[in-house]
Amino acid sequence: MSRTHGLPELNYIVFSGTVTQKDSLFWSKYNMHVIRFRVENTVSSMEPSSDRKRVYELAVEAWGGLAEDIDRTVATGSSVLVEGSLVSRAYVDRKKEEHHKMIVKASSVKILDVRS
Repeated sequence: MSRTHGLPELNYIVFSGTVTQKDSLFWSKYNMHVIRFRVENTVSSMEPSSDRKRVYELAVEAWGGLAEDIDRTVATGSSVLVEGSLVSRAYVDRKKEEHHKMIVKASSVKILDVRS
């Protein structure tokens, strides 16, 4: 017997970071607005004597009304909190090589910047 425990679905991701690149809003073949952007997060080393940092970057995609909101309100350099799910995309390049990449399909994007 299974019971509901209020946990999010398995493919659920929440992260924060800085928008480093934002593409222009465009229409998809499904007649919906889409926007793509990149979010970067820098993590310092846990070792006190090290000044080494690791930079993580995630590609994000938003659709519909959310894409339109992001186009209007989110700028490069903005700190954001992103919720969504991981999806895979496959494509074949000019050399006929198949590529696979993972992106985050955003369900929510909140600006974290405090502006006075």
